Amino acid sequence: MAIALQPKYPIPDRSKQKVNLVKDEDGVLDIGWCDGVMSDGRPFRAEMWAQDGVSALTIFFSTVGLDQADEAAVQLALSERLVTMRPGAEDRISAKVWTDDAGHSVWSVNVVVGYDDEEFTTGSVPLFPFSRTGEPNTLFNPVPITVAHQRSKT
Repeated sequence: MAIALQPKYPIPDRSKQKVNLVKDEDGVLDIGWCDGVMSDGRPFRAEMWAQDGVSALTIFFSTVGLDQADEAAVQLALSERLVTMRPGAEDRISAKVWTDDAGHSVWSVNVVVGYDDEEFTTGSVPLFPFSRTGEPNTLFNPVPITVAHQRSKT
């Protein structure tokens, strides 16, 4: 069954975030990204990055319907299989509310993927490398289209 993108859920906007294709002064290196739609039509944005021997995945999605429920946000990311944790590594995933570049309230689900030689996940959404040629690093148009909020009567 097809999943339609639902306009009631804002698309996470990361358009003002600088992509670090080489380590910055804090040692942060951006690795890859993925955009997608969850089974309820909620768009998500996943970004993989590394710093000081730690690799991490951060997943952003709207707080609409999930306000102030960080455990629910973690469970949604897991049930949608945006990331799969190794048994015993459940303490390596957490969530907090964050404001995106468009001013929307989004969940930031943070996953420690690995540390040095230890891995805490068994899988995640596919990741695409950040562009080195100026191509967009997203599949979504972050600008809302107001007509999409109207339903056709056909």
